Amino acid sequence: MLGWHLADANPGLIKYGDKLVNQESCPAQGGSGIRWLVPLCGKTVDMAYLATQETTAHVVGVDGIRKALDDFSKEHSELKIQQSSSEGSSFEKLEGKKITLLKGDFFGLDDGATGGKFDAIMDRASMVAIDPSLREEYVQTISKVIKPGGKILLVTIERRTGTEEAVKKGPPFSISEAEVRRLYESQDWVETVTLLEEVDEFEQKPEQKQRFEGLTSMYELYFLVETKQST
Repeated sequence: MLGWHLADANPGLIKYGDKLVNQESCPAQGGSGIRWLVPLCGKTVDMAYLATQETTAHVVGVDGIRKALDDFSKEHSELKIQQSSSEGSSFEKLEGKKITLLKGDFFGLDDGATGGKFDAIMDRASMVAIDPSLREEYVQTISKVIKPGGKILLVTIERRTGTEEAVKKGPPFSISEAEVRRLYESQDWVETVTLLEEVDEFEQKPEQKQRFEGLTSMYELYFLVETKQST
């Protein structure tokens, strides 16, 4: 999974990040700032981007691979990330400037481990990384850590056409709009699911065709999932 990481923040996060920011939470409006979760974060630069935003109070990244978290810490020395005490927790903890990295099993996550619930979640390479059989459990884990009124920017890959083997292959596993709606619209804590945009990956990056042999079309889909103010 370390090979998936972009050199820059995800374009969708830059383009649609404002949709996840509740204005009343912003420091300029007297709020304390946005708490962000980046599940299965690896060493994505999205966390560094979020940690440097004035609207951000704190970023928490979770991953099961310690090397990825250590690499991120070294590559972003300006965040001053160091090992922290994790006594009484099943997660190892590293802490820095406006950021906490947790190493452990994502499916064991709750708001106790994370120090509270989140205003916003950035899911770019998380749901697409897990085995499809775990998606319902994944959504239930998300439900434990997101605040009422919280928002999720979900980025999926859809292997739209090609050989049967190539379409089913993963990770990253293919997740269509219909599947996203099936997973989230069935939840009593979800208000709306909106498809913001879909991007033709092979048109944008023709070199990707060599990496995904057997596919004739692949799209990146951006969703905004908004939760209810109360359930």
